[in-house]
Amino acid sequence: MTNRIQKPKSNFRQSALGLLVPSGLFAFVFLLYASTAAPATLFGDPAEYQFIPAIAGIAHPPGYAFYTLLARFWQVFIPVGKIAFRTNLLAAAVGAWTTTAVYLIVHDLQSSTSNSQYRALSASLFAAASLAASPDFWQHAIHANAHIVSAGLGITHIWLLIRWLRTKQNRWLAIFALTLGWAATHHPITLGGAPAYLLFILVVRPGILRQRRLLLSLVGCLLLGLTPLLYYPLHSPDAPFGPTDMHTWEGFWRHITARGLRGNLFHFGPADQFDRGLVFWSLLRLQFSLPVIALIATGLIWFARRLSKPAVLVYSFLAIHLLFTLNTVQDVMAYLLLPFAVLSIAAGIGVLALFEFIPRLPRPTSRVIHNLSFIICPLALMALPFYQIFIDLQRGISLRDFTASEEYVAAVYERFAGQGKGAILLSDWEHLTPLWVHIYTQGETLSEDDVKLVYVSTANPWVESVWAHIEEGPIYLSEYRPAVREAGFRLVSETPFYRVAAPPVNNLSPSHPLDVWIEDRVHILGYDMPTSAIQAGDSLEILLYQSAPEQMSHIWMPYGQLGPVEARWTTDSRLLTSQWLPGEVVAERYELSVPFTLPPGEYPLRLGYADLSGGRESITDTLVELATITVLPRSEASAVGALDQALANLDNQIALMEARARAGWQVREAFWDKPLTVTDRHPLHLTLTWRALASPRDSYTIFIHLIDDAGRPVAGHDYTPLGGACPTFLWFPKWLPGQTLKDPYRLSLPSDLPPGKYRVEVGMYGMTSLRRLPVVNLEGDLAGDRVILGSVRVE
Repeated sequence: MTNRIQKPKSNFRQSALGLLVPSGLFAFVFLLYASTAAPATLFGDPAEYQFIPAIAGIAHPPGYAFYTLLARFWQVFIPVGKIAFRTNLLAAAVGAWTTTAVYLIVHDLQSSTSNSQYRALSASLFAAASLAASPDFWQHAIHANAHIVSAGLGITHIWLLIRWLRTKQNRWLAIFALTLGWAATHHPITLGGAPAYLLFILVVRPGILRQRRLLLSLVGCLLLGLTPLLYYPLHSPDAPFGPTDMHTWEGFWRHITARGLRGNLFHFGPADQFDRGLVFWSLLRLQFSLPVIALIATGLIWFARRLSKPAVLVYSFLAIHLLFTLNTVQDVMAYLLLPFAVLSIAAGIGVLALFEFIPRLPRPTSRVIHNLSFIICPLALMALPFYQIFIDLQRGISLRDFTASEEYVAAVYERFAGQGKGAILLSDWEHLTPLWVHIYTQGETLSEDDVKLVYVSTANPWVESVWAHIEEGPIYLSEYRPAVREAGFRLVSETPFYRVAAPPVNNLSPSHPLDVWIEDRVHILGYDMPTSAIQAGDSLEILLYQSAPEQMSHIWMPYGQLGPVEARWTTDSRLLTSQWLPGEVVAERYELSVPFTLPPGEYPLRLGYADLSGGRESITDTLVELATITVLPRSEASAVGALDQALANLDNQIALMEARARAGWQVREAFWDKPLTVTDRHPLHLTLTWRALASPRDSYTIFIHLIDDAGRPVAGHDYTPLGGACPTFLWFPKWLPGQTLKDPYRLSLPSDLPPGKYRVEVGMYGMTSLRRLPVVNLEGDLAGDRVILGSVRVE
């Protein structure tokens, strides 16, 4: 009688625990993500994912029908805050569910092991916490985006298949077919695992193809899951935003297959696969610590030894997704969410393997110590992901203070709303989408009598758009665009915009006027400066107003001094004195990087001029004093230590820590003196190691050039970091301070390159401004805009 009473109690406890733990896990992760979520809009796609569901529009290819319906449901039934923040919370909820699904998968798989319930629980929580703490997953769980939903769907598929394997109940397979249909209506990347799913089902039940009734029910569930596709033809003819031809087969198929984006797929060839593997290792190290990676490797081995059928699913899923994603140049970090989530499952299985190995070790003489090890070991392991959470928060992964897009929107309304200027604001996608959120979801309309918003794209380039609207009213740009300046226009900075003007420009008034002449040739009219107090490690921005009464043949460049720090600015992407028209007012923006090591205090900001054409480092002995700058202390000290070992400091944002070159069997470490010999049979392999010193302020392109004696590039690469895989800034800062990335490149030489001696230069420049990041030496002085690594002899 006693046994009969105890058994239900045990089952009740297990059932309660089985519900309480995943519920608590979901709540914890959701609160973590919600507390660090973006408070409102962001630039680019995240803002689109906020307003499209609210207005029943159609998003950019492939359309994201399932996401649109899911987000619309969430926006209606979760009335928390404004639409923008509310939709950011959807990402947090999906992220919390995905980590919970990882927990459930490992928990189901542990039934094949001999571990106790406590250790199995620890392994499941470890897997979930490892994924929750990984920066890439966290960053996607705190702002509106469709890719976190892709990860949620993929892990849901795996959980349903593992649950079907464990219970042998076909209802789980039916739900899987339904969610697979949802995935097909969401994004093609979610179907990348379909071959792995099919292979797994055939391995588990080889005779399923003969079970017609079951197959018909699965097809029915799949078709039911595809019903969100009806959203397109029903809404497209009168869609408030998006294509209006998706009620036709041609328009429908073109949009859902993202025909215009296919050029980004399989960009790399067989010769690049080693480098792509190095890229993956670099990105993996950003997500998991080395002990967790060791457990992932152990878990992958354990799958093959003890979990052979799930191993088929895990191995094939990883192989397909990694092969596809690592050979793509767009949304790589988003697509890697799926492999990272599966690897966190392997980490949990690695913990189970570790727990099975521990009892085989020699037992300690004290039974108390032996029993304590069963408690302490899981707790010690759980400390790893929680330590990663702490590190991520310290590095600033949170977006709760990111308000750049909201500040831009506020500037647009302040500048144009109700002013009746009839202005034209030419904007890229990134700057338009947060405005559309306010227009479509918050009723903050903008009259065309005030400002007309014009979308500039590859189909409607910047210069052509300027000419198309030049007679309609004053034209403004959302950001600096060199192509417009090179077309002969002047770009007048009116923060945060640039006004397009035909030269000469004379009606400019600085906020701090001056009347200083440099050898009676250059007239300093004044300057603008947003702030006179700045943290060590940040950049001081100066907008300098200058004029020349007569045409100048020489190139004169200003330089700045902040106390002991000197900034020798380069001519890169600037309007040089030889290009000035007599009497016009030229407003140029300059930035002075304040060293991390500069002690707090007040420093004079002075201005001098150099004659670059005449070779005079200083034209006058007396410098012009502009203002007194207050330098504030910086709380983080990690950047200072990193710079002690760095090869170069790029604008106090990114440090080049190492540079390794290889050609055949020859290897060189920067900075090398002995030339590296290369031929057309042995391309130059270069691996750069970057470290983020601070949150990057822009999306930077890396340039790697082979230059001749005159400094002219003869071969090279200009690319987003890690072959497009990991941008420094995509709608918000992506690189976190303290992160280190290995960045490999393969530089093939042109067949007609003359033999001789060349040099290798590297650096970064703004993706849109094209302005190179200045190289700052350890004393804080500007030392150019490139880093020469060493010489190469071409034979």
